[in-house]
Amino acid sequence: MDALVRKVLGEIGINPERFSLQWASAAEAPRFVKLITEFTARIKALGPLGQAEGIAPAELKKRLEKAMAVVSDRKVRMAFGTTTKAIRKDGVFTREAIMGAIENKLSKSVTEAFSTDKETGKPAPEEKEGKPSTALSAAVNPVEESAPAKDRATGKGQSEKKSTRKKGR
Repeated sequence: MDALVRKVLGEIGINPERFSLQWASAAEAPRFVKLITEFTARIKALGPLGQAEGIAPAELKKRLEKAMAVVSDRKVRMAFGTTTKAIRKDGVFTREAIMGAIENKLSKSVTEAFSTDKETGKPAPEEKEGKPSTALSAAVNPVEESAPAKDRATGKGQSEKKSTRKKGR
């Protein structure tokens, strides 16, 4: 997972060093403190997200939404599962071997996911500056884009319905 997240962050122009996945057991409190302290120092040195990379806040949001859509893509997830099986079969668990396997086996899926529209499966249209595509917005914020739900039988919204409950008893 570490290699996939780093690859996607790199694709959207975010420094992959902003992500760290390290394991520490409950019996390793000093190791946990060391990992958190080092990560916090590294993030402070890198600076605020987006600002350090020279990305405007609106563009950063758009890129992060696209990255979420890519890692949620069914083809990418299936390719990731196949890649992890191959890594387990090979039995080589060094960072270099895992990064190499991710690069070899997932590059095509990730690149395709970045370049296609999730709803149509066709190449993504060129986006206008400052405004994300409607397909991406709908995928990320489906509730914001839709109208209030209406009852099929009455055609009225929740606020328009009258209570039919009997009072008292």
